[in-house]
Amino acid sequence: MVAVDVPDKSPDLIASMFDAIAPQYDLLNHVLTAGIDRRWRATAIRSLGLTGREVLLDVCTGTADVALEGRTAGAAGRVVGVDFAGAMLALGRDKVNRAGEGRHIALIRGDATRLPVRCASVDAATVAFGIRNVEQPNDACAEMARALKPGGRLAILEFGVPRVPGIRTLYRWYFTRLLPLVGRMISRHTGAYSYLPASVRAFPPPEEFMATLRAAGFYDVHAVPLTLGIVYLYTATRA
Repeated sequence: MVAVDVPDKSPDLIASMFDAIAPQYDLLNHVLTAGIDRRWRATAIRSLGLTGREVLLDVCTGTADVALEGRTAGAAGRVVGVDFAGAMLALGRDKVNRAGEGRHIALIRGDATRLPVRCASVDAATVAFGIRNVEQPNDACAEMARALKPGGRLAILEFGVPRVPGIRTLYRWYFTRLLPLVGRMISRHTGAYSYLPASVRAFPPPEEFMATLRAAGFYDVHAVPLTLGIVYLYTATRA
């Protein structure tokens, strides 16, 4: 077994890092994924099968892209977004207000492992590229299970590693060499885009993370590779 260096994920450190790159965060997401990130978010929301009446909880909401996607075409009646990075939330609130969704989307500063919502109070939950940044992801999964009503749906997007050998080699070169360079140039932050590939390497493989979800109280757990396995969509139902 190859040892993997686990980056420091203490909450204060991660929050300050995201606050530092907040002004360039959305631009870099779109540039570094060639705009495919929008498609991934839309796919995650569609997987929930919302009818327009549900309350959606978006954990690690960041600048509220998923929260806003959750309201597209009335997919969710109301969205509650939670994040511990204040600067990211401030940008998210600006986007929500510009979109005219202030009455339907509430953004709250909080910790993924201590969600500021009541037990069994939401119909669906999402996390987009944030679960790997949580110091104790098993605790965050258990908290989402606590917040969801029985039968509530969960959708998690997270980076993966392609399994096709040639694609995997090219992806690793891009992710460990080019992406940190471009990220540093645009964000002017020396560590954030080196942390990204390190955190992806340290995240458990799909089978192991699916077991974490089951242990947290979910069933019907699936891991669907998107874009050749660059990203995985994890879906599950609260028992």
